[in-house]
Amino acid sequence: MSFKIKNGDSIIEGDFSKLNKLVKNLGRKYYVDIGIMGEKNKTVEGGLTLAGIGAVHEFGTDRAGRGNRTVIPERSFIRMPLETGQDQIEGAVKPKIKGLIADGNIKGIFKLIGTEGEVRIQEAFETAGFGKWEPNAESTIEQKGSDSPLIDRGMSGLRGSISSQVGGN
Repeated sequence: MSFKIKNGDSIIEGDFSKLNKLVKNLGRKYYVDIGIMGEKNKTVEGGLTLAGIGAVHEFGTDRAGRGNRTVIPERSFIRMPLETGQDQIEGAVKPKIKGLIADGNIKGIFKLIGTEGEVRIQEAFETAGFGKWEPNAESTIEQKGSDSPLIDRGMSGLRGSISSQVGGN
């Protein structure tokens, strides 16, 4: 809403369109999901989806494998990076919030949080969980030809399936 008021020699002008947009968007309830979603969640191995494989690695298991009992240790690639990286995510988002608020783009703030969360998760893949993930077993290293935990197919596997999406009313 813009306005112009003339009173004698004085003119007062204003534009509240951005403020109105901000007030409207503040009334919405947004959230951001970060993880393995949508069409990227296709069946990839032995009837498992990437989300299923991700859950096995995120929480660990002692009942994986083809007919044998294989222990797969917990290597949190979603929870741990997001929980331990809150300060880094906030630091990356904070300088951009003022502009988004000025534009009334509250949803944009959540998109930015999602994007920075994805970056943090990718950093976990690059650093073996910031050095916290248990190393691969020798048999796993021999099978896949690499000692990098959770990286088997590069960006076509778990690592490449990470995305974020904003939801709300």
